[in-house]
Amino acid sequence: MVKRIGSKAWRVQVSDDGAIIALGIRADTGKEYEVLLGAVDSTPIVTDLLNEMVRTHRDKPPRTFAADAGPNHAKSVPVQPLSTRVEQSGERPVLVLDFGGTVLKVAIDPAQLQQALSAS
Repeated sequence: MVKRIGSKAWRVQVSDDGAIIALGIRADTGKEYEVLLGAVDSTPIVTDLLNEMVRTHRDKPPRTFAADAGPNHAKSVPVQPLSTRVEQSGERPVLVLDFGGTVLKVAIDPAQLQQALSAS
């Protein structure tokens, strides 16, 4: 599967047993680079990626996106995890989303979540 946005493209393939994830990225120059990940490595990599995004954007104003970019892009669709649960971690609850080997843990503020749900 190859998806295109602008002049860049990416490809994601997962082995039938779910053990290997291949991420291919085509640069503007046309060269393609491929990274192979084991499913056990995917959780820390995704966590590191998202933590770095939060760190670099924390003190910046919220981003706005064009009508066809970022979260507004036609290919930006909600992802349905295989399972969802809430765990207690210290003083804050943690939303645990399992995507079949990649497990994303998101610290949540219950009051903020309730307010957002009430507003929608």
